[in-house]
Amino acid sequence: MNRASAVRSRKMAASREKKSGAAGESLARNGRGAASRNGRVGRNGKKEDTERIAFGHAVHSKADYRRIEKWMRENLPPPGTPEWEALCTGCGECCADKMWSGPRLLSLTSMCSFLDPETLRCNCYADRFEREPLCMPIGPEIILMGGLPEDCPYVANLPGYKGPIRVNKTFDEC
Repeated sequence: MNRASAVRSRKMAASREKKSGAAGESLARNGRGAASRNGRVGRNGKKEDTERIAFGHAVHSKADYRRIEKWMRENLPPPGTPEWEALCTGCGECCADKMWSGPRLLSLTSMCSFLDPETLRCNCYADRFEREPLCMPIGPEIILMGGLPEDCPYVANLPGYKGPIRVNKTFDEC
C-alpha cells in the first residue's frame, strides 16, 4: 500500500464514521478513530462504562483514553507551550511512516516527506496537520496507538507504554 492509498483509506473510513455517526466526541473532530457504546451491567448491578474506541486496528476503552488524558495533565506541560515543545529531542522517530500488523503498529525506515533528513525537523511544522493527513498531534490517540518510540520524553514515564515495533522496510516495500 503506498502513501496515497493509505491517505485515501483513512479519508474513506472517516467519511463512513461521519455518515454513521459512530465517531466519539473528540475523535469526530479529526476523523482518526471510531467509538461505540456497549453499556453492560457489572457484578455490582450498576451499568459500567464500556465505550470502546478504535484507532487503526487497536481497540481501547474510553476509560483508557481518559487515563492517558489524566496522565498527560499530571506529568507533562500544557501542549503548545515552550515547555511542551522543549520536551522534543528531535529524533524524528515520530515522523517515520507507520503501518499496522495485527494489533501492533510498525515503525518503518521511510519518513514523512516534510521531514528534513539533515536536521530531523519538520519543514512545515506550523501547518503540518493540514498539509499531511497522516500527521497526528501528540495526545491520547497517538499514545494509545503506540505511535511514539518508547524512549520519547512525551511517554517515557508512562507505565506500561509500548511503542511501535521498528522494522527495516520502507512504506513501499510493505
